[in-house]
Amino acid sequence: MQKKISIIIFFICSSIFVSAQKKLSYDGYYVSVPDSNSLSLFKYYLRFYSDGTVIGVNTAGKPSNLVPWFKKENKTPYKGSYTITDGTINISMKSDQGEVSYNGKLTVENKLVMTVKSFINKYEGREEYGFLKIESIK
Repeated sequence: MQKKISIIIFFICSSIFVSAQKKLSYDGYYVSVPDSNSLSLFKYYLRFYSDGTVIGVNTAGKPSNLVPWFKKENKTPYKGSYTITDGTINISMKSDQGEVSYNGKLTVENKLVMTVKSFINKYEGREEYGFLKIESIK
């Protein structure tokens, strides 16, 4: 009996852990984490909405300056959709220049670790994004 209870507790804790990995935040931006070799001041920002919309922009500006115009109603450089299935996130965004796709995982630490493929310039690589909560985002 005690063994059955332990197994049930294990599965409950496992499901809580897995669901924690799947929770995307909507009250801020996911910001690209530059690698140690990068000298660029530009960062890439992703903003997700609960309806499956995602928008992205590359800028050297401050995150707080993005709030007034970084909205899905505005014309943004990149706009698209995302899905999350079993902890895997798939993103497809388009701009006037073409399409970029992302495929990766949402970690327990609320980071995105993804493989990026640009159909614009043929770039393919691994990127990491950390979450930055912005109080003025609703």
